Amino acid sequence: MGGKVKIPQIVGIGEIVSDILPDSRKLGGAPADFLSFAIKYGAAGYLVSAIGADDLGRELIAELNKREINPVLSITPYPTGRVLIFSNPTNGFTAHILENTAWDYIPYTTAAEACIQKADAIYFDTLALRNPYSQNTILDLIDEAPESAYKFFDVNLRQNYYSHQIIKKLLGKANILKLNIEEVKTLKEMFKLTGTSENVCLKLKEEYQLKYVILTNMTKENIVFGDDDLTTVQNEPLHQTFAFGAGNAFAGAFMASILKGFTQKEAHEKANEAAVSVCKLNQKS
Repeated sequence: MGGKVKIPQIVGIGEIVSDILPDSRKLGGAPADFLSFAIKYGAAGYLVSAIGADDLGRELIAELNKREINPVLSITPYPTGRVLIFSNPTNGFTAHILENTAWDYIPYTTAAEACIQKADAIYFDTLALRNPYSQNTILDLIDEAPESAYKFFDVNLRQNYYSHQIIKKLLGKANILKLNIEEVKTLKEMFKLTGTSENVCLKLKEEYQLKYVILTNMTKENIVFGDDDLTTVQNEPLHQTFAFGAGNAFAGAFMASILKGFTQKEAHEKANEAAVSVCKLNQKS
């Protein structure tokens, strides 16, 4: 009889928010979106973050449970994070991320440490490091991950919550980097790099010894630069506003697929499938 197949464990560290739309609210934050798709593609997901002792925090826990994301959440004296989302005829939406909320004060806990130490992959982004308190916690937790674990850094530039120093620190801890076509332009200028977007990705991959660099432009194509291969998937053109959330879908599906033993090409195709499904869903809504 064959042994039980191990389900890969992926931990997302960072922000958890309620996206407040004009007529509804829903679970938000890149780590939770990432984990939702990682779970759909065969992984077990854990979210390390913080909420307030309020109804909104309890609502988000209930939503995590619905998505089968295991919450590793601390309760803080600060309110649960919120993002106010307004309709925008030009760009589809405008998001305002409220400050001084619970996920700005994620404490280092034994539960979070134990979770990270068992991880096959961890996910983190730039936004969650906007406050020095959470920044210190997240940087310390990343160091607790097994050496063999994938460390997935999603650049995720939002408002003015990033700096050259933070991005450089996270690049130094990562072995997978994901960025979109606009973010690569920012890093190109920030790190004083030259050449095409593809050249910038290859230079970052070499300098920081990354296993994979993922460049997404969901409405046109996306590219994965791997150790031994470069894979590209082109899509039918879509309006850019329909790509909201597609990058998180791509990332979660890719990471889970790699951990499940698929080749880079197979994982890329599955990730693109997940991302396109989000674009088409956005198009209908």
